[in-house]
Parts: sequence; structure tokens; C-alpha cells
Amino acid sequence: MTSRTLPPAVLLLALTLVACGSEPPAEETLRPVRTQLVEAGVPDAERRLPGRLEAGANRRLSFRVDGQLETFEVSVGERVEAGQPLARLDATDIELQRDQAQASLAGARAAAVNAEAEWQRARRLYEAGSAPARQLDGARAQVESARAQQRSAERQLALAERQRGFAELSAPGDCRVAQRLVESGENVGAGQPVLVLACGEGMEVRAALSEDLLERVEEGDRVDVELPLLSLTLPGRVTEIGLPLQPPQATWPLRVSLDGDHDAAMAPRLTPGMAAEIRLPRAANGADSLWVPMAAVGEDAAGHYVYVAIEEDAAEPDANGRPLAQIERRDVGLGRRQGESLEIVTGLDGGERLVVAGMSRIADGQQVRLEARR
Repeated sequence: MTSRTLPPAVLLLALTLVACGSEPPAEETLRPVRTQLVEAGVPDAERRLPGRLEAGANRRLSFRVDGQLETFEVSVGERVEAGQPLARLDATDIELQRDQAQASLAGARAAAVNAEAEWQRARRLYEAGSAPARQLDGARAQVESARAQQRSAERQLALAERQRGFAELSAPGDCRVAQRLVESGENVGAGQPVLVLACGEGMEVRAALSEDLLERVEEGDRVDVELPLLSLTLPGRVTEIGLPLQPPQATWPLRVSLDGDHDAAMAPRLTPGMAAEIRLPRAANGADSLWVPMAAVGEDAAGHYVYVAIEEDAAEPDANGRPLAQIERRDVGLGRRQGESLEIVTGLDGGERLVVAGMSRIADGQQVRLEARR
């Protein structure tokens, strides 16, 4: 039998298949998870709320009559004194109404004088027996009607005079112009705010309080207020916690008044509109409370749960020296919330290692490698 030599290409293919068949199976890839040690204590010892500095008494001024705004007498930021003119309306129509009321009053007075004279003549004729009683009664009724019309005309003129005064705005006290809400030439309605004044020496900070911080502060609490622009920290007191204007937002209006005993030389530097930060009091939580990040808590049909990584002491670390661990699911009971942290009431103990990242790709009993530990 004659032997035949195989072509080189066939030999190469055969060697490749043999090599592939002898390659050992790939090592199973372990999921990496990030963990942190569960410790007792307060997760959020201090919280700061952003706010704005405002005058303790902001007054929104408006005209009591309709009209077209003729001009402002003051500028934003200007200090004004009590009684100083601030703005005025075009009073042309009001003055015409006043002139008409004056003319009506003059006519009513003339009619009253004429009616009085007619009554006096009718009375003399009646006393002389030359006029019947009904003529005297008619003259008396005309006098009373004319007098009533005169009184009505006098009131109409007084109202027109008051309307003329309503076309001007004056400062109610020593204030500062905080904002102009309309522009000259605009038509404004009665009661429509046109100016905002910051009055009084007291200053306050206004901020929005979220629901998870309601237990941290009460009316009357002492707080510190930081003014970053001035590099100052001033003491203050919580004076009001309002109700949410828009319930879906779940924020409560918070007002903090600054103490009036700060340096008088500092007062001119405190300008409404400045950025401020309110330091809330430290949370009154027990030292044994367990707090975990919200992202580490899951929820399904069985309730809330967390994953705990239990290190395997007997297991060899991976090729990079990272330790291995076994995942254990724990059903937990939740307590309060503070910021991005949740209180764990049951199901977890201090000192255990909690999975805080990668939990969406793991399950109970799975072996993982610890990517990072804190």
C-alpha cells in the first residue's frame, strides 16, 4: 500500500482542532458588588437649607382706583421716608369726575335755595288764607327733596376728591424699594400690586422645608444663618412653618428671623435678595439607630429587603486578590427617612456588610466578589 503525504493546509486544520479540544474550560465570572459596613448613629447630623434674605415686613402697595400709571417717583433700591410720593396715576378722568361733581353740587345748592324760597312764599300765602294746605305740603316736599339732592351732591364731590387722592401712592414708613411690578404707561386695576417695599429694620430668611425634615425643626428653635456673600454667620430663630401651597410638591414655607442684636454697622450690608443658608438643628435620633442609603433598599411583593454580603473565610480570593462573599437576602422593617437615608428598625444588625451597588444583578445565595468596601 502506497503512503500519501497530507497537504500542509489539512495538517494545520487538524492541529488547530486538537488544540481547541484540549483548552481548559473558562473560569466562571463572579459578579462584583460594592458594600459598606452598617454602623449605628445619625446619618445626616447637619442639614442646610438654601434660602433668601428678605425684609421682615414686605409691603405690596397698590392703587385703590383703576387707571393708567403715569410715573414712578422712586427707583429700585432707593430708601424712602414716611409720606414720600412713590407713584401716581394719570388723573385726567378723575379730575373730570371731580369737576362734574362740583357742577352737580352747585346745581343742587341752587335748586335747594329756590325750593326754600318757594316754601317760604307758600307758607305766607297759607297763613294769609290765600293758598290751600296741599300747596304748602307740596312746597315742603320740594324743599326736603332739594336738600337731599344737595347732600348727595356733596357726598359725590367728597368721593371725587378722595378718588383724586387714591391716584397717588405714598410711603407708609421708612422703607426701601424692593421691586417695581409694572411699568409706566401700563393700565392697572384697583388693588393690583405695583410696588414692593421692604420696611422695618428686622430681616428674615425664607426657605422651603421638605417633608423628611419636618421633625428636625419647630417654631422657636434657634438656628444659625450663613450669608456666603458677606462671609457672615448670624443667629436666628424659626418664626413660622407654613403649609404647602401646592401639596404635590410637599414643601413647607419656612421663615427664620435674624436676631436684632447684631452689629448696627452690619445692617446696611444686609440687602434683601441675598443668598442665605439655614443650618438646621442636629437630628434627635438615638445612638443605636441604623441608617442605610435608600438605594440599598429594595421592595417586592414580600416587602422591603436588603442584601447582606457574608464573607467566605475558607474561600480563596479571586485572581486580583479580592475577597469572595455569599449573598443573603434580609427582609427589613423601615422607620424614618432623613434625606437619602432610611432607618432600619428590624432585620439588620450593626457590623454587617450591606450591598449598596450592584444589587439589581444578584440573588439570594449567589457568590460574588467584593469590589470595594467601606
